[in-house]
Amino acid sequence: MKSSRSALRRNGSFTRSMKSKVLSLLFFLAAACSAISAQNVVHHLKGEDLQQYLLDSVKFVVPEFQSGIVNFKDGSYSRGPVNISTIEQRVYFINDAGEHQVLANEDDVNRVSIKGRSFVKSRYGYVELLQVLDEVVLGAVRQVSFFETEKKGAFGTTSQTTSVTTIGNVYGNGVTYTLSVDRDTPFKYKVLPYLYKNNRVLLSNKKNFLKCFPDKKERIEDYLKAHSVDFERLKDVTALFEALKD
Repeated sequence: MKSSRSALRRNGSFTRSMKSKVLSLLFFLAAACSAISAQNVVHHLKGEDLQQYLLDSVKFVVPEFQSGIVNFKDGSYSRGPVNISTIEQRVYFINDAGEHQVLANEDDVNRVSIKGRSFVKSRYGYVELLQVLDEVVLGAVRQVSFFETEKKGAFGTTSQTTSVTTIGNVYGNGVTYTLSVDRDTPFKYKVLPYLYKNNRVLLSNKKNFLKCFPDKKERIEDYLKAHSVDFERLKDVTALFEALKD
């Protein structure tokens, strides 16, 4: 009995230890999730350019400017270090002074190639061509969207009222203190799938899949019955696309 009680106490101690470890792990995961969420907010002053606070890997489709070719609608092209903005969906290049500059004749761009990666200009943005099946190409647009700005008071208090933005100075003890308005602007980085066929960019949805693959209608229907597909998630659409391959 003594040994049994001793074992029970040890097991109880072990259980408490495990609970402690699990709670610590849950706390860590919660903290990690909060940190990830916090990274999707830009903290800035009123009127500041938000792009300066984003990593190049977020605000551009390629982490670094690389040698590329910009093809224009008239058949001409230009070479040099280029990149594509995920915010503006415009082509940037590095000028002779080493500065990032927007391409002036953006409306004339047809395609962009960056280190073997091909992008087609469309009304949805620059679609990167990823993989081909028959005459259909699966593509994706990398996009950053900003949401409504949360206004912060001079001393870190959050407010949705317009009074915070209108107060410029505070008087105290004969001294004038100039206040700056802090703001938190949330943003979202998305990779949205598209279909490309016959030089046309199509939205990713069931209707367009059936239109692009009329001879695979039954396979598409069967797959959608067996799998939950979010047509705005590249991972889900890629899985459907690959399931249609012979």
